[in-house]
Amino acid sequence: MRPGREALIAEAMLHDPRSSHADAEWWRGAMFYEIYLRSFKDSDGDGIGDLKGVLDKLDYVESLGVDGLWLSPFYPSPQKDFGYDITDFCNVDPMFGSMGDFLDLIGAVHDRNLKLLIDLVPCHTSEEHPWFLESRSGQDNAKADWYIWADSAPDGGPPNNWLSSFGGSAWEWDPRRSQYYYHPFLTCQPALNLRNPEVLRAIIGVFEYWMDRGVDGFRLDAIQCLCCDPWLRPNPSAPGGEANIMVGGGPNNPFRKQLHLFDRDVPEAIPILEAMRDAVRKYEPERVLIGELADVDSSRMAVKYTLRGERLHAVYDFDLINGAKSLDDWRELLSIRARFMASGWMMNVFTNHDSVRSVSNLTLFAEEEGDRAAAAKLLLFMQSTLLGGGIIFQGEELGLPQPELEYEDLQDPWGKNLWPDFAGRDGVRTPIPWTRSKTKAGFTTAKKAWLPVPPEHSCLSVSAQNSDENSVLNFFRSLMAWRRNEPLIRRGDELVYDVDVAPVIAYDRFDDARCLTFVVNVSLDQRWFPTDDSDELIDLDGCVAKKSKHGIELPPLGFAIIQRGERAGTIERSVFN
Repeated sequence: MRPGREALIAEAMLHDPRSSHADAEWWRGAMFYEIYLRSFKDSDGDGIGDLKGVLDKLDYVESLGVDGLWLSPFYPSPQKDFGYDITDFCNVDPMFGSMGDFLDLIGAVHDRNLKLLIDLVPCHTSEEHPWFLESRSGQDNAKADWYIWADSAPDGGPPNNWLSSFGGSAWEWDPRRSQYYYHPFLTCQPALNLRNPEVLRAIIGVFEYWMDRGVDGFRLDAIQCLCCDPWLRPNPSAPGGEANIMVGGGPNNPFRKQLHLFDRDVPEAIPILEAMRDAVRKYEPERVLIGELADVDSSRMAVKYTLRGERLHAVYDFDLINGAKSLDDWRELLSIRARFMASGWMMNVFTNHDSVRSVSNLTLFAEEEGDRAAAAKLLLFMQSTLLGGGIIFQGEELGLPQPELEYEDLQDPWGKNLWPDFAGRDGVRTPIPWTRSKTKAGFTTAKKAWLPVPPEHSCLSVSAQNSDENSVLNFFRSLMAWRRNEPLIRRGDELVYDVDVAPVIAYDRFDDARCLTFVVNVSLDQRWFPTDDSDELIDLDGCVAKKSKHGIELPPLGFAIIQRGERAGTIERSVFN
């Protein structure tokens, strides 16, 4: 019998973390820039971003000082979930360009000494994919078992109580087979049966196809859904009706009311992950797998997904996005992540194409008081210095706030399904403002972009911030330049202060020789952080803290890097005792 969730976590925790983190793999501690293709740059005037648009702006990406970029799906798709419903894993949708455009982009990325990750969706396809069309045609065809099918319950209803995270039952009746098919998300996204060796081989063939064309790795979508309980056991309700704060979709999403023991994060996923890792390690250099982990307590569970050398290289998750609602939440989550990292690895993500802009989500209090830029710098500082790597979503380097869109402008099916309790994901997906004056802020020459360019974003455009030495954009560039030459940040260990220094968050990054302390004032008041006489501030653009007789003086939303006078592990913190 395969070990359960807790046993898998315990097994992974036993691996020595120090020997793992010390290795100099290029991806460990790397910073990636996420490009949401539809909203990055439109090169052909149809109102939708494309591959040539990315190529046109690649010098800008290089100027940020990141290590690589992650490209959202560009495959042929009906676009019912904007590319996450795929009909052909090994081609390019004409709306985004051609295979030639993609190959040109790979070459240009590598010419700039950057890495390219592409988005791969291993858990489901579009209902229009040829595999599903054959599978749904009957129960005795060659692909009959390529998807999750089940007979109805005795009363004719769905096989069990599983819910889609997008709302409603996760089962859809199909009269062609007289069975239900499972879809963790939209009904147009039937779940693949990756426990079928033929299906797994087909997906691994997709990995190989793109690796043969030069990609450096993959961001894997929704790895908590790689498979489900083989016996289709029903989920229990959450005790006392408690809501799962790690789940998106608004406070009243019914998905929150279950404990997702059998439709998410099941032990049977582990052999699938190991087969995927076997596929990428055959390439030299080894390609990288970074998995999106959502809907679960990923801060504790990620380690089992990233067991050294056997499964994913790293996980990126939503805990810091959905779970950090107060300063105590922040400190607790950061401490849990550091303790449970063990031999695994996580990427720090404060927002992405499925969430709210970080400055409006995590520091709304500051935005409401007119301190948006300072709050944006603080968040970028934290994201770039915490243990693990980081993925910066396009526009975060500009400090863009979350816009409010009219219902008529919404495109996101998740938002439409759960409106008005949940506004959906369109706000974070609005186009990048390249210029202040040109049509649609330089994103497109079309009369109408696929999503509107928020008027409040125009004054925060790339061109406007390029010429402002104090802008969020130029701060981020300086931060990345400093970080690139500081190996301690990329691979050093971490200790989060669990003492009450609120509203300051503090954490050490250290190795056997050095220790740096990072201090962040998450408030609109001046604060102090006690230090020793031998401690020195590291000079970094944007860090305006200074030493005083009270310690380190932190202005509102200020932050600092302290070079400690003693080796990590010997520092006395009696001032907090």
